[in-house]
Amino acid sequence: MKRIFILVLVSLLMGCASVGSPRPTDPNRIDGSPLAAAPVIFFQRFLSRADGHRCPMTPSCSNYALDAIRRHGALIGYIMACDRLMRCGRDELSLSAPTMTHDGPRWQDPVTDNDFWWR
Repeated sequence: MKRIFILVLVSLLMGCASVGSPRPTDPNRIDGSPLAAAPVIFFQRFLSRADGHRCPMTPSCSNYALDAIRRHGALIGYIMACDRLMRCGRDELSLSAPTMTHDGPRWQDPVTDNDFWWR
């Protein structure tokens, strides 16, 4: 249910998010438009806290989405986030090595491991 909600929000706001530069100078800046990250930030602040942390991956899917938007702009960042949501908890668990975190074992899948698709 959580993944479907994120996917719907991403799809709705994709049209009003600007593409922006592929490599912003400030690593904490989310694209040129705060609208690009608005659905993900809304999910993190309001929905995820009520639902709890259940993502088996590290970084979590929402943090992965923010990082992808930060690195590649809104359009490609959202495409990468949707790809991650489709892979989360499935084949990636057998392909990645587990890492111990404060929440228990999580499987590594950072944006940098998936950058080869966009180069």
